[in-house]
Amino acid sequence: MSLPENSDPRDSEIARLRAMLAHAEQVHELEKRQLARELHNDFGSALTALAMRMAILSRQPAGAPPATDQWTRANAILAGLTQTARRIQSDLRPGALDVMGLTLALEEYLNDFGARHAVGTSLTLPEQELALDETQAVTLFRMFQEMLSNVQRHANAGQVRAVLAFEDGGQALTLLVADDGVGFDAAAHDLQSSHGLRRLAERAAFIGGSLRFTSMPGQGASVQVTLPLAPADASTGQTTSLP
Repeated sequence: MSLPENSDPRDSEIARLRAMLAHAEQVHELEKRQLARELHNDFGSALTALAMRMAILSRQPAGAPPATDQWTRANAILAGLTQTARRIQSDLRPGALDVMGLTLALEEYLNDFGARHAVGTSLTLPEQELALDETQAVTLFRMFQEMLSNVQRHANAGQVRAVLAFEDGGQALTLLVADDGVGFDAAAHDLQSSHGLRRLAERAAFIGGSLRFTSMPGQGASVQVTLPLAPADASTGQTTSLP
């Protein structure tokens, strides 16, 4: 499609950047609301229950059977709070990524995701070492989190498969997440209204990569990000992609 005769290409680019910034700000606000909701629901209710247990304990003789039972329940609440705090901390900043690298961080996060949501998982990793800078590694990990979050919110899946692999003779790295859930009609879906897919596309573009997805009703969905690692041929296949 050609631009109007008197239009300036820079105006179109500025409009696109403004739309991306507006969407990023909207997504940031949604993330803050989600975090506030988690803190209120998980921490707030747990701390209230813990305070009630401690108040009961303060009125009972030490070592009495009722006191022992209350201590057991209080410790269970504390264990749950610790687990929730670690999960939120991991979502905010993946400590495993700093300590163990991208591949082991993906494995740990996927295992935790499967355990929390009762979903079967599998992960295929490359044998070669990854040579990614911090921005690339963190962005890929964040995209992995977003892909799994989309599965949890929308797919109603029983199995999730993840693959991190080199492609094109090592000139590109791909990260794929596929599920066996309900799927959707990709051709009829308004992708610009999907915060999850749009955010994935923007993150892929940020590190010079591209995003593609496939899905059909009742046949699950797959999302794949491809990150070029070296200059590659400019030709592209027929894939459904986001701008």
